[in-house]
Amino acid sequence: MKEKKKIPWGLLYVALTVVILLVFGLVNREFRSMPAVLAGLSLGFIVLAVLMTGVFLVIEGEIIRLLLWCQGERVGFWTTLKIGLIGIYYSYITPSSTGGQPMQVVYLLRDKVPAGNSTAVLFVKFFAYQLSFVLCTVASLIYMYPQLKAESPQLIPIILVGIAVNGLWIVAIPLLFCAPVLHGVMRGIVWLLERCRFLKKRAQYIEKVRGFENDFASYTEKFRHKKRYYVYAVLLSIPQVILQMSVLYVVFRAFSYDLPYLELLCMQTMLQVSVCFVPLPGASGAQELGFSMFFSSYFASGDVLYTAVLVWRFFTYYIVVILGALLVVADQIVYGRRRRLKAEN
Repeated sequence: MKEKKKIPWGLLYVALTVVILLVFGLVNREFRSMPAVLAGLSLGFIVLAVLMTGVFLVIEGEIIRLLLWCQGERVGFWTTLKIGLIGIYYSYITPSSTGGQPMQVVYLLRDKVPAGNSTAVLFVKFFAYQLSFVLCTVASLIYMYPQLKAESPQLIPIILVGIAVNGLWIVAIPLLFCAPVLHGVMRGIVWLLERCRFLKKRAQYIEKVRGFENDFASYTEKFRHKKRYYVYAVLLSIPQVILQMSVLYVVFRAFSYDLPYLELLCMQTMLQVSVCFVPLPGASGAQELGFSMFFSSYFASGDVLYTAVLVWRFFTYYIVVILGALLVVADQIVYGRRRRLKAEN
């Protein structure tokens, strides 16, 4: 019997990722003009911004590793650094940042971490970041409220909506750790699957959902008995948020604008919360518009403002997209080779 040819899904996946990266660079005029823009800036501040991005990614990976260790999963530094970067990468290129955590679960499965365990860990990680982000935003709004009320009162309702949207996650995630709520959500998914009669493996999917519920419930139970890990995650997430929001200060210094650090930190935090609910990959467009609304008064001309937006987006978005895409391609090649070697043996 003639052997059926297998479709090289791994190779196609790599090719698709490369094409997306190339199209992203060729079509986006901002991206193509970035080298010329960076050439006119202070090398010291460029290096500092790169280092800050690197430290941000390291903290991301270390929080994931800490929570995995709490669950008995002994994973290494480079593994969780990879998982952290992959999560941010897929969050940046998918609408409303919906792709990050699911892809992290997929990659952790490759490292033999059960889906229920990794999902519980990533929920706690997301909760810690959201709580830290909302706390920093509320503190920023309180600190900057007199200035905002006097100069830009129209921004206050937008900021409050952003805080409310992010605050919903702080309420929703702990609810999923409650058995009755989790069971209700899973029953809803099973109900939907039972009515999708076009699915050939419907029974298998339903069984997987029920198995996932049991695994997730057992792993979340571990966190209930180790509440200090919630505190550890938040204590690490707060400096991570501050570091992420501090990149703007470095950008201003690169343009020889020596403005108060705390003021720029608060303004960046409020800008981020104002656009984070926009359902576009990386909140593209909204981020640039928000930057103009929040910081146009700080720059002498429109040309300088436009250049500042480019540099700021490079260090807060483009650089992570580039690193993430390269990592995804490299990891897929290595993973494909391992699977072939395993199949041959």
